[in-house]
Amino acid sequence: MDILKKLKEYFAFTKNEQIVFLFLSVVFLTGVAVKGYKAYSIPKSAVQFNYSAEDSVFTARSQTASADSVRAEKKLVRKFDLNTATKTELMELPGIGEAMAERIILRREEKGKFRSIAELKKVKGIGEKKFEKLTPHIEVK
Repeated sequence: MDILKKLKEYFAFTKNEQIVFLFLSVVFLTGVAVKGYKAYSIPKSAVQFNYSAEDSVFTARSQTASADSVRAEKKLVRKFDLNTATKTELMELPGIGEAMAERIILRREEKGKFRSIAELKKVKGIGEKKFEKLTPHIEVK
């Protein structure tokens, strides 16, 4: 007991500090015990996973998807008139989804017919890059 008394005098912990120290020690020892249990009782094969197989599948799917999008863009040779195109026709354009097609039609209804394809940039969500992609596929009659 002399050793404990000397340690107590050396560190000079208050009662609250002793409780916190005891709590942290218990948590630390519990963590060490769990780590040791996992290291010796769980088989290594259950822990390891080969991610390289999944990476190759992902790469193959990405290449297929990009090839499909290139083919789809080449397939689209018909030009759509912004003033008469339906929502479905607008959705066939590259980068135009349902919401964007609705915005184009709403702008056409509110402001009247498009006088030039450059007016398409005034539709929210169509910036310079998207406009460049759309230019070969659209016209105004």
